[in-house]
Amino acid sequence: MTDAPRGTEPGRRRINVTFSPPTPNGDLHLGHLSGPVLGSDVCARAQKIHGHDVAFGTSTDDNQTYVVTTAERLGTDPESLIRHAFDSVTKTLELAGVDVDLFERPDSDYTAFVKDFFTGLWRHGAFDRREVDLPYDAASDTYKAEAFVTGRCPTCLAHARAGVCEACGLYNLPGALLSVAGSASALPTRRVPIWVLDLERHRTMLTDWYRSSDVRLRPDLDHVVAQSLAGPLPYIPVTYPGTWGITVDWDAPNDLPQAINAWPEIYVGHVYWLRRAREGRQAGCDELVQFIGIDNGFYNAFVYVALSLLAARHGLPVDLPRTRTLTNQYYLLEGRKFSTSKGDVRWAGEFLESVGRDRTRFVLSLTSPELQQSEFSEPVAAFTLATRFDAPLKTVAETLTATAAGRRVDAEPSTWWRTALAASRRRFEDAYRLETFSIRKAAEALALHLEVLALRCADLDADDPGDICGALQFLWTLRTLAWPLTPDLCEQVSNAFGAPSTVGAPPLLAELDHRPPGAFTGLAADRIPPSGARDGAPAA
Repeated sequence: MTDAPRGTEPGRRRINVTFSPPTPNGDLHLGHLSGPVLGSDVCARAQKIHGHDVAFGTSTDDNQTYVVTTAERLGTDPESLIRHAFDSVTKTLELAGVDVDLFERPDSDYTAFVKDFFTGLWRHGAFDRREVDLPYDAASDTYKAEAFVTGRCPTCLAHARAGVCEACGLYNLPGALLSVAGSASALPTRRVPIWVLDLERHRTMLTDWYRSSDVRLRPDLDHVVAQSLAGPLPYIPVTYPGTWGITVDWDAPNDLPQAINAWPEIYVGHVYWLRRAREGRQAGCDELVQFIGIDNGFYNAFVYVALSLLAARHGLPVDLPRTRTLTNQYYLLEGRKFSTSKGDVRWAGEFLESVGRDRTRFVLSLTSPELQQSEFSEPVAAFTLATRFDAPLKTVAETLTATAAGRRVDAEPSTWWRTALAASRRRFEDAYRLETFSIRKAAEALALHLEVLALRCADLDADDPGDICGALQFLWTLRTLAWPLTPDLCEQVSNAFGAPSTVGAPPLLAELDHRPPGAFTGLAADRIPPSGARDGAPAA
């Protein structure tokens, strides 16, 4: 299902998985969870059931200017906001069963690593000193950039902040936004020298990299790449005048303090945190899989690729693994994009506590905005859970327990069940394959598996060993096939057959054809929905 590994035992690959570090200006909302967070967790778990060596980690994105703007709006200080958000996000990851090896805040070691990385590239001439026009607030004697500047995107006309337009995914400089009265974009601009990464200067390096890669991009990211390459590539600020973030002292222009732009910093953060996540085991990786919202697409497609190639060229400590960037579009709340900074949210932690872990993971996966925008609706989510998760599970728990409790899989499943098993396994494996990975496909595979099992269990022939053993084997396969998606359900199936716990010990696809070790003791219908973090499934 993946290429042959390099430097590992046969069939076993070192795979690093990460998601965009959440900005610590609030808890995770359902947009975060339905997109990169849940996608990365299901992917990491899916690679584990293949037997691969998976490292999964990230951190909060403390140096984003959104932290400052949100703190100002809430009337608090940035550090207090970061601490509160970090605690909230950590709790939500645990509630959701997001099984990260590492989720931390930037510290002094991280800061030194990032500073050394960018300083190393600067010394090798990777960056250019350039004068740019930035909005300038004379009252505070500060230049405004990134989250401080809002206006209209000069490409698609959507409301945007400086940096990347969340609507079209393309880059814009702070001074390039169409100004909006009463915002920083309407301030007069002043020319100021900063350090930039001129992507056009490295066009050949970037196009050669894409030309040599056999990794297919999702359509939205492919569009960003094609549209960006159709014209001159922009230069990206590596530093801004200011003190928020990690400051550097590279020939400081006009004695202005310069801080590293938090967007390019994210790439270096991935290098640092995934290296930390691999401590105590074999270093390096064969494949990097990163999950992002499309608003991060331009940076991943161009800035992070350029930084990695330049770092390797100049001997900085980075790997160049095969890289997959899996984007998602936006989850909408009453027609609006989920946004912490704008207050348009349904908090993930609250939803998890009211709905339960497996049920949340299932419905958000089934409606995930992987390839196009999708709408979150509380009534639709409730109806979907009731009809496609709760009801079939209850039917299976009641009918199969009544018919097959105490029975073992001690006979060959009937032809009908063997065909159904093969078909369902193909659906799950297609959803989990890195080349075709999709949590929507995984959730649909689970829904159909439950639907078929529930319908068939209602008409089981208790005197036909092939029918009974087929139904029990079909249920048993969920211990493995559904483990990436609904870990609590898998643990219940494991318990029902007296099998070892799956908490912290992923079941393997290679063992999927094995018969369950014990007699079926039944499923408790009253324990199926909802299953929350208290039930003891894996947590971060």
